[in-house]
Amino acid sequence: MSSTSFEELQRLADTSGVEQSLDFLEHQFRRDKEYFKLFEVLKIRCRHLLGLPLIYSRQPDDLDETQQRKLEDGLLGACREIGTLFFKAGQFQEGWMYLQPVGDKSLNEKLVRSIMPDEENIDALIDMTVSQGAAPAYGYRLLLQHYGTCNGITTFDTQAMRFDRHTQKKMARVLLNHIYDELTENVRYAIRQTPDENPTTGDQASASKESPSDSRPASLMELMDRHQELTNGGAHHIDTTHLASVMRIARLVDDPEDLRKAYELAIYGSRLHADFQYPGSPPFEETYVDHGYYFGSLLGRDVDAAISHFENKTRTLDADELGPVAEETLVDLLVRLGRNDDAITVMTERLLGKYESLGIAPPPLEIANSPESLKRLRQFYEANGDLLGFAVSVLIGV
Repeated sequence: MSSTSFEELQRLADTSGVEQSLDFLEHQFRRDKEYFKLFEVLKIRCRHLLGLPLIYSRQPDDLDETQQRKLEDGLLGACREIGTLFFKAGQFQEGWMYLQPVGDKSLNEKLVRSIMPDEENIDALIDMTVSQGAAPAYGYRLLLQHYGTCNGITTFDTQAMRFDRHTQKKMARVLLNHIYDELTENVRYAIRQTPDENPTTGDQASASKESPSDSRPASLMELMDRHQELTNGGAHHIDTTHLASVMRIARLVDDPEDLRKAYELAIYGSRLHADFQYPGSPPFEETYVDHGYYFGSLLGRDVDAAISHFENKTRTLDADELGPVAEETLVDLLVRLGRNDDAITVMTERLLGKYESLGIAPPPLEIANSPESLKRLRQFYEANGDLLGFAVSVLIGV
């Protein structure tokens, strides 16, 4: 800053006061992109507008609730502005430092997506978006693209539970689609390498072997149905440990298209050689068979058979030894299928008052959505001397 700037500031301070001096400083620091200093000016302006000392350390603040709220809002507004300016200048780590206290997820996502990943910034970008939570699902996609599925699964298992359920679903969806697309492309490639008994030419041959009659790209299921020899002799087209892990993680998704992809992955896995069908954790011990029932039912396939399948698990798995994992999975499935009354029946007969929740099934008072289910809960709570549970079940039905 030139000596003229210092002279002008002194003149403004002597003749025009604080507001005009702050205007001058703000203009200077914006022009020169000195955003750290600009933030200090915006902080000083917040305090000046509230009639407070310009520097906090000069005397303690004794603010009423309204003043405190206005000061906090002003400071958060300054953080938002400075964070945005740093991002637009390509300095995303500095920008994130200011945006963290703001807590605006949509703004974080928008600004993060404006940064072009490259070899120099990718590690810092993934750390900020995933480990520091700036935009977990977007950062998770970057991680999968740059570091692969193995790192993606490990990161999901170590990081995802820190986030809310909605974010976990988004991350699970990213992983599911990554695996599905990779496997489908690998299957297409394998089909193209297979000798054709009735060869045609070039693209025509590929189209006839890979696509359905309407010429749209074939789904994984359609490819499997047309080429049932794909998994003969132990053949597989993706890391089978990754496939097994994705089955577990994909249980979080609820979009019909995502459920379809998860179901098709389960069917593919069920056709693999036994050596590649790794056991899962109860009640999904037969990883692909059990997940086939689970995802299929959520798509409307053999719903009663799936319910019966998981109902049988509650009889064969010892809840005292394993915890009520089978019972809670059954409740969760019933709720997802819209059979809430049946879910309440399972809860009141086999779970409530007997076991601590594992967090798989939703809380009973969130499930009860009919007069009959609320009545069952009231009866249960009254019989077990739970006045609070009884009261809530009465009041939410009023």
